[in-house]
Amino acid sequence: MARHSKTILTSKGHDRRESGYYSTPDFIARFLTEEMLGLKPTGKKVFDPCLGKEELLRYFAEAGKYVYGIDIFDFSCHKIASFEQKDFLEYYAWVKDGSLFNNSLDYDYYIANPPYNCHEVDYIQKNKQALKTLFGKIGVHNMYSMFISAMIDMASVGALLGILTLDSFLTSKAHAPLRRQILKETSIHHILLCPIDLFRQQQADVRTCIIILQKGKQYQKSVKIGNRVPNIEAFKNILSKRDFSQSRLDEITLNGQSDFSEFLIGVPNDIRRLLKSPRLGESFNCITGISTGNDGKYLVKEPGVPFYKNPGSRKFYTAPDAYLPDDFLAISENEKNFMVRNKAFLYKPGITCSSMGIPFSACYLPPQVTYGVNANIICDVNDIGWLLGYLNSRLVTYFVRGILIRTNMITSGYVSRIPLIDFSSSEKASLAKIAYQAYESVKQNRRTILAPIIDALDQIVFEASGISCKTQVFVRTFSQDLIRNT
Repeated sequence: MARHSKTILTSKGHDRRESGYYSTPDFIARFLTEEMLGLKPTGKKVFDPCLGKEELLRYFAEAGKYVYGIDIFDFSCHKIASFEQKDFLEYYAWVKDGSLFNNSLDYDYYIANPPYNCHEVDYIQKNKQALKTLFGKIGVHNMYSMFISAMIDMASVGALLGILTLDSFLTSKAHAPLRRQILKETSIHHILLCPIDLFRQQQADVRTCIIILQKGKQYQKSVKIGNRVPNIEAFKNILSKRDFSQSRLDEITLNGQSDFSEFLIGVPNDIRRLLKSPRLGESFNCITGISTGNDGKYLVKEPGVPFYKNPGSRKFYTAPDAYLPDDFLAISENEKNFMVRNKAFLYKPGITCSSMGIPFSACYLPPQVTYGVNANIICDVNDIGWLLGYLNSRLVTYFVRGILIRTNMITSGYVSRIPLIDFSSSEKASLAKIAYQAYESVKQNRRTILAPIIDALDQIVFEASGISCKTQVFVRTFSQDLIRNT
């Protein structure tokens, strides 16, 4: 599941990067089994499409269920399940081709910890055309999303699906079709965010979740929700006590005109109300800029045209990341990989936002400069100050990392969907004053004052947004440890 460039070997010498295999903790297997049996105690047959070392089937077998599994790798430890060495995606293609009497199988329970590999993995590259034909509606972005989609499609009505998987499908725009398939074809019983240290002993810090689905919409009741907790012990305690919140399905999906059916996990009611506000992109041009195709060739220290690429964790002020040649527009005419987007907005001032890294930040974008493929907001000079202050508030950090995109990357499309609070003229003036003071302080390397500055901005933003004191504490706590909380 981890996205590392290095080879990671199991004790048996298997490359985790190649197989996508990570051992499922025993307490997860027990929890999934108990919950699924509680929802459907009379089922008889269980299918694991990525069997691994049978971790997920132990408790089903102890309950007297027939357990069957397949895997592209044979880990040679099959004591519980009936096993066949098969490629599940090939097996799914065979099912879809009509080689079986019908496309749904008679398993009562599907349980899986699907492999996760980034899109560059050899398997997807070598089989891309066939996979595109098979998964044209949901895309071939990674292995786990294809596994989930295939299991849903194969399951018969009433079958339960218990899955431990990466949680990027909850918010990533690329996974909007998968979310829509889940919402259209299944009832959702659980969405529980796991702590990031769940696989740390296996050399992986990843953001995962547990989902329990049931094929068919007629089984939908309230959804049991679990927000991310700091560590495994806290998570074990929550699972053992079943200490979940419960929400209606419509309360945990984001369905505005500019939204993509994202799942909202643990979002307070008064913040959900703010999501009905106008979005930033409705009032301001939120754009991407220049992709050189070869930064090493075209970006230099100086002289040239200032180029802002990614402020990272820097707030309010950032120096140019590099400089472009003065004739960069002419270069773009001759080099197909050198792309200049949104030429009409070149050299105009505004705000440049971070693109990579968990913290979200915004910095002043001066006139007569250029910018990269990160999000850039081009706006009137009278709006730059208050908007710069607002975007660096903790509430916006929560909007971005707790709701819109729970990963370490953000594009202009996500930034354009940040809700805009209805600030009064005096509130805007106060935000702008604080933001420009912060800009000057950071420019002079006096970064130690940032914490009280953010506190001052938060006070204005919280009051204008009308959220409760309890929710204010929640937002501050979330922002204090983004690594663990996103």
